[in-house]
Amino acid sequence: MTLLKAEDRAPGVGAAASRRTGRGRRTRPLFNVRGLVFAAGLLLLLEALTTWVVKSAYVPRPSQVGAALYTGIVSGDLLADAGQTLATFGAGLLIAIVVAVPVGVLLGASATAFNSVKLIIEFLRPLPSVALIPFGILILGVGDTTTIALTVYAASWPILFNTYYGVRDADPVAVDTARNFGLGRAAVLRRVLLPSAAVNIAAGVRISGAIALVLTVTVEIITSSGGLGYAIVQMQTAIRNADMYAAVFAVGLLGYAINAAVAGLERKIVFWKTDARDGGAGR
Repeated sequence: MTLLKAEDRAPGVGAAASRRTGRGRRTRPLFNVRGLVFAAGLLLLLEALTTWVVKSAYVPRPSQVGAALYTGIVSGDLLADAGQTLATFGAGLLIAIVVAVPVGVLLGASATAFNSVKLIIEFLRPLPSVALIPFGILILGVGDTTTIALTVYAASWPILFNTYYGVRDADPVAVDTARNFGLGRAAVLRRVLLPSAAVNIAAGVRISGAIALVLTVTVEIITSSGGLGYAIVQMQTAIRNADMYAAVFAVGLLGYAINAAVAGLERKIVFWKTDARDGGAGR
C-alpha cells in the first residue's frame, strides 16, 4: 500500500501555505497611498480654512507655502540650506554610531565595565541636550563644530542603551554553545552577540536619527549658524511668513526622507528580523 503524498492527502494545504508564504513575502509599497490621500485632504481643508475662515497675514495658505517652497528649491537657496543641515546632521549621527556602538557592546559584555561608569552615565543621561547649547557655545564657539558636538551627545544615548540591552539580552544558550565549540571572546562577540543585538542597534539608530535632526535644527535656530534653522529665523525676522513655513516644511520633508532611508537600510542589513516584524502588516 503506497503512501499518499502530502499534496494528494490535502490538496488545499499546499496552496494555502503557498498563499501565506506569498503574502508574508509581499513587497512593501513604495508609497503609503492612504497616507498621501489623507495628507492631501488635510491640505485642502487647511486651504479652505485659511481662505474663508482664518484670514491672517501670519497664517499663509498652503498654496502660498507651496509656492514659496517651489521658489526656494528653484533658486537653490533652500537646497543649500538643507544641504548644510543634512551634512551637519550626518556627521553628528555617524560619529554617534561610531562611538556609541562599541561602548554599548563593551558595557553589555562586561558587568564590571558597566558598574564602573554607571554613576557617570546616570548623571549625564538626564541632562537635556538643549540646555548644553550655551556651554557648547562657550567652549567651541558658534559654528558647525558646536552643532555636531551637541548632536553627537544627544544621538549617542539611544544607540548606546539599545546596543547595551541588545548584547545583554543575547541567548545565553547560544553564547555557551559557541564557547563549547572553542570560540574565543572576540569570535563570540562577532558571531553571536553582535547579530543578536543588531535589531536593537538598528532601532537605536532610527530613534537617534530623529533626535539628531531636531537638535541640529534647534542649534541652528539658536546660534544662527546656517542651515534650515537659520533660514527659519531669517524669514521670521523679515516677516516672510510663507517662506518661513516653507523652511519648516522642508525640515519635515528632510526628516521623512531620513527616516525612510534608515528604515530601508535596516531592512537590508537586519533582514532576518525585519521580515518577521513586517510580515504582520499585510494581515
